[in-house]
Amino acid sequence: MNQFIRLVIRGISLSQIQSGIYVLLLEEESGKIKLPIIIESSQAQSIAYALGKRDPSRSFTHDLFLSFARIFHIRLKAIVIYKLVNGIFFSYLLLEKDSIKKEEKEIKEYKIDSKTSDAVALAVRFQAPIYTTKEILDKAGIYFENGFPMDKENDPYETGAENSTLLFFKEKSKQDLENMTEKDLNVLLNHAVNNECYELAARIKKELDRRE
Repeated sequence: MNQFIRLVIRGISLSQIQSGIYVLLLEEESGKIKLPIIIESSQAQSIAYALGKRDPSRSFTHDLFLSFARIFHIRLKAIVIYKLVNGIFFSYLLLEKDSIKKEEKEIKEYKIDSKTSDAVALAVRFQAPIYTTKEILDKAGIYFENGFPMDKENDPYETGAENSTLLFFKEKSKQDLENMTEKDLNVLLNHAVNNECYELAARIKKELDRRE
């Protein structure tokens, strides 16, 4: 997997913009790049459950898949987030299966497309690594320098628009966002990350990338 970049789960937070939606925050191992992914409530609960916040009365389809895989000697080698189209992340599972016959020691490898949130929920259960590409991090990742969010070309602290607020943005439509200047978007991106509003940051980043 040398051509991919490994990610770790940084956390899951409730969306501050849309009810019932969560933000899964993945992070490049050095901590310099964060990748926010919007997921639904059921997948968020499943991931949180597998991370250790367990409710004994709950069980998820991902747990059934884990039991099934163990019985049939299937291992999840890794998950890969390999494509980003119109804000939607595409992933696949990289699976290994031992031969059923004792005299055969062949290990077969399979790729199965998966919803990214489901793939992450399985990765946590199998303790499998999560990977993505540099292209996706360049498109949707939030870069940090010395602990502060940085636009790759502009320093948001030097834009001068100090009065931008997250509340002001939340009341704006997509069209309003498109009408904002690049300078104001960079400042707003900085505010969003500092306040850990990663869904908001992802939307701003998407608009900035659209203008490139």
